[in-house]
Amino acid sequence: MTILTLENTTPRCKATVRLVSRVQRPYVFQVTVTGEFPHAHQRVYPIAADSDNSAALKGMELFMGEFGRQIPGVASVAPRAKIA
Repeated sequence: MTILTLENTTPRCKATVRLVSRVQRPYVFQVTVTGEFPHAHQRVYPIAADSDNSAALKGMELFMGEFGRQIPGVASVAPRAKIA
């Protein structure tokens, strides 16, 4: 039997992306990330990125950084996206 604790689980989440500004590149997106149990939290991040996919990946990466285990030496999946 495995005891489920916050420390030994990997957060599962999904992202919803909304375009805020298309004035200039990189575009500004509002990324809402919703986690599943036991990380059932919702976070909203303003992210500047070239595409909605890149913004969603960066939002989920930020959520994982907040609630998940830190793995040293792992590179960003969306290196050009950043908090707006």
